[in-house]
Amino acid sequence: MNKKAVEMNITTIIVVILAILVLVVLALYFTGGMRTLWGKITPVPGAYEQTDVEQARNACTLYCGARDQTSYCTHKFDIRTVSEGKVTGTTQKFCDDSVIGAANQEDCKGVGYDKIKCDDLFPNRAT
Repeated sequence: MNKKAVEMNITTIIVVILAILVLVVLALYFTGGMRTLWGKITPVPGAYEQTDVEQARNACTLYCGARDQTSYCTHKFDIRTVSEGKVTGTTQKFCDDSVIGAANQEDCKGVGYDKIKCDDLFPNRAT
């Protein structure tokens, strides 16, 4: 047989494609082009704050459901504040703060898990 084309193994072709892809990513990284890509895939401004509040709300709901009054009244949650897409600071909140509030907050208040009761039981907690 008279073959005029060069034979190339499929594995070699895949390795070459992956190597080119890695070189392109490295070039983007070192030239600053990854900033644009990173901006497109990171959360929108304000998403941090909402996520922090949701996580705190879920934890407070668990504390209330487990009837763990100590954790419900004394666990501090760091809630990040976001301005123009940047984290500008954090505030500490408790489960009985209106910002967080457990998902079933009315049920929690019914068994004495509210701000007044928490302040009476744990007067030394920082607000």
